[in-house]
Amino acid sequence: MILSKPEHIKIYGHRGARGDLPENTLKSFKYLFENDISAYETDIVLSKDLVPVINHDFRLNPALTKDSEGNWITNDDIKIYDLTYEQLSKFTIGSINKKSKYGRKFDKQKNLPEQEIPKLSDLLELTSRNILDGLLINLEIKSTPIENNLTPHPDIMAKLIIDEVNKFKLRYNVIYSSFDWRILREIKTLDPKIPRAYLTSKKRGKIYDKSPWLDLMPVYDKDNLGLPKLVKKLGGNAWHPKHKDIKREDVRISHDEGLPVNVWTVNEEYDMMRMIDYGVDGIMTDYPVKLKELCERKNIKWF
Repeated sequence: MILSKPEHIKIYGHRGARGDLPENTLKSFKYLFENDISAYETDIVLSKDLVPVINHDFRLNPALTKDSEGNWITNDDIKIYDLTYEQLSKFTIGSINKKSKYGRKFDKQKNLPEQEIPKLSDLLELTSRNILDGLLINLEIKSTPIENNLTPHPDIMAKLIIDEVNKFKLRYNVIYSSFDWRILREIKTLDPKIPRAYLTSKKRGKIYDKSPWLDLMPVYDKDNLGLPKLVKKLGGNAWHPKHKDIKREDVRISHDEGLPVNVWTVNEEYDMMRMIDYGVDGIMTDYPVKLKELCERKNIKWF
């Protein structure tokens, strides 16, 4: 697995290519492969019958989800973990409600008919048929230390998802990430050689001394310049901060620790160029083809 190349930027399609096609659908990931984008980020939750599924939220999103009769759902508290995969498969996610607050952010997103919530195995099967040079799969395991009954315990989640990945010949192309660092500790316990990336976000109030999101780890300095050092101390293979949270100095400190920096979610050209100028290693974006075209227009090497 190559996380970083000198003088190159790694392009990650975020939830497939959310800006262009419905997020976390198989066709959205296929679109990446068709455009030679060899890395993607996606989200994993578990159904009631412990099937790993591709979905960003713990609950079905009314802005993205239609029922079996083709109507937008109105209940915003339908928990993934309360439904079996057979029940989940009755919903479709091939469009976005452009009248919703969420939908207005992606008003140019195309509709795709008949798209069900994929199982992780469906996505890995698709990926296995579309192997590209430099293939890199970032699986974000969704978990929370502050709300109960949304997922199994982190040790169960970690093992189930890793076991699913290991059924395919992709285990050396996968890096696991999470905002809930308990998940990453459990993965390290299972096998310290499994690559792990540590997600952080200042805006969401998750970073403070002995935060439950950081697995009660100490964070001493008020500017959080110790975060990459902490990630390295925990054996992390990459740091994944929100792009608005970092400055050039953060990237330098992380690189001094030998730690690649992959930022999320970067959609504007100005921010893409700023992150490249800072020297980050990878950019996660809802518009991976736009970033690819920007790099080619500016003679920036990408992979």
